This record gives sequence, C-alpha cells and structure tokens, in this order.
Amino acid sequence: MPSGTVTPSIGRRLIPLGFVLVAALSYQIVVFPNFLQSLRAEPGWDLSPGGAGLVGSMIFLGMMAGATAAVPLARCLGRRRATLASFLWLTLWSGACAVAATPWQLGFLRMLTGIGVGVAVPLTLGLAHDITKRFKIALGIVSFGMPVAGLATQNTMGTLAVEDAWRLMTAVGAGVGLIALALSLWLLPRGTDMSVLVPVRAVHRKPGRRVVVWMGIGLIGANLIAWSALTGLTSADLRFNAVLNAGAIVAIFAVAGVAIHRSETPTSLSRTVRATVAFVLINPPTAVVTVIMLVNVAAGKSAGFVLTMLGVVIADCYCRSLTLSVAPRVFEAIPRPPGQKAGPTAPVPQPLHPGSDR
Repeated sequence: MPSGTVTPSIGRRLIPLGFVLVAALSYQIVVFPNFLQSLRAEPGWDLSPGGAGLVGSMIFLGMMAGATAAVPLARCLGRRRATLASFLWLTLWSGACAVAATPWQLGFLRMLTGIGVGVAVPLTLGLAHDITKRFKIALGIVSFGMPVAGLATQNTMGTLAVEDAWRLMTAVGAGVGLIALALSLWLLPRGTDMSVLVPVRAVHRKPGRRVVVWMGIGLIGANLIAWSALTGLTSADLRFNAVLNAGAIVAIFAVAGVAIHRSETPTSLSRTVRATVAFVLINPPTAVVTVIMLVNVAAGKSAGFVLTMLGVVIADCYCRSLTLSVAPRVFEAIPRPPGQKAGPTAPVPQPLHPGSDR
C-alpha cells in the first residue's frame, strides 16, 4: 500500500455494516418484480405488463449513469462522504416514488433512485473488498444482503393487500435506506484509502460517454423488443420476470466485457469472452444462491421463491459488472499466478489527512 495513505480501522463491526448497505441498495432492485399486480390495480393507470416492465427497468438505466460518477465523486468528497451522499440520494428518491401520481413519474423517479444505487454499488463493494483483506469470509457475509432483501420483500408483499401495496413497499425501501444511512454515519471510518478505486493499469480508462450511452440504448432496446409480446401476465410469471430483466442481462455481459477488454490490454476477443462469461457466472455467493434456486426448481417449490432468487442473481451480476467497469481493483476479472502483477499502476491520489471526514 502506498505510504501516506490513510487506512481505515477495519474491525468486525464493518461486516454487519456492509451487509446492511448491500441489503439497502439491492432492495431497490429486487423489490420490483413483486409489484406488477399492485401496479396494474392502481386506479386510473391502466398499466399493461409491458408498461410496468418499462417502469421497473428504469432503475438499471439510472444505475449505469450513477456508477460512472462514483469514482469521481469519491475523489472529490472522499469515500465516506460519497457513500453517505449516495444513500441519502437513493433514500429521498425512493420515498418520492411512493407518492408518484402517474406511471411516467414513477419510472423517472426510479431512474433517479437508480443513480444513487449506482453510485453506492462500487463504494459499498469497495468497502467489502477492504474488509475481506482482513476477514476472509466478509465478502460472502456482506453479499448475502441481496438474497435476504429479496426474501424479505417477497414475504412482506404476501401479507399486504393489493391496493397500495407497491407504495407501502417503496416507502419501506426509503426506511431501509435511512437505517443504512444512520449506521454509515455511526460506523463508517473517516480515514480512507482510495487505492482500491484507482484503475489497475495506467492505460485503463473508465467507459467513455459514448460507450455508456450506447449500452443504455441497448438496455432499453432489448426490453422494448421483449415487452412487445407481453399480455395477460402476473408477477409470478417466469416470462414476465425474464423480460423485465432482459435489458439488464444484456447490459451485464456488455458492461463486464467492455471493462475486461479495456483493463486487460492486450487481450484477444476469445479471451475476453471467456473471462466475461466466467466473471458473470462464477461468484461464490451467487453460486450458492443459484444452487438453492435449482434445488427448489427440481423439488417443485413455489415459483415466487425461484423468481426472487433469479432476481437476486441478476442484481448481483449487474452490480459486480458496473463495479468492474469503474473500479476494477475491487474484483479480479482474470486471475493471475501469484506474484504476477497486472501491469503498471496508475498514480495514487493524494493521501488524506488523518481524522478528516473524507
């Protein structure tokens, strides 16, 4: 670690903090597949399944934009303040979603919520990376905030009446965000090492604006094509959930592939494809959730549980892919033999002063 950087005191108390942060940001993603029946029952909205899918998928577009701003914001404010700002942002806009008066307002507000989620994802997973350097099981524990959030939303929705259920659950998301914000104010270290957010290679660059724009167009386009055939579905329908996440699935591979190709220079196309598939599909916490999902499918368990776990897997892959694109040091996309370096590193930002609020 470069001399002079301020390393936060990593204690066990940061493990439950990371768990809560992951649960709070992933709640905003995994809660929506349970909303369809309630949204379509909203008086005066007359939403089709495709229209509901469009509203739900706007959060992925916001996350893409937010992730590109995460590192610059952290360098400007410091990781602590940037993390606090991102959770404050997603909490406020999640609360606004609960009082949306029209479908277009809800979609727009979910996109704004997604910007906060996108900023929070690399910073939160970067914190998990720091904790894991001292406590090896930390990443696995923190990552299980996603399935816990998914199961909590599924079980809670099952106890609510259809009328206004989506508003209540959206308001709950704001409450969870407030809890995460309060715990961050209390537990998040003030001194922080920025090196994990620095690109692996001096030649590495974050995805350019043109790349982000075209990925966003592709994300929306994939959903529009898939939504065109949606009629008469419910939130427990596998086809609806697959279509709802169609754009996100395309974006997962596109974002991860571009990130790997740009950070692993030079590399062949076939190597990039293999590394991208491995990065997306092979992740210990995700693998555990996938196995649980498949076991339940084989046992003929409820579709609701299986679809919730599918949403968790997609949320995890999307969050990791965005993080890889803006902070590649958080994840090792292509494992290397011990002692082999990734290449020349980029300059480390100026160290922060001990006791600063950054």
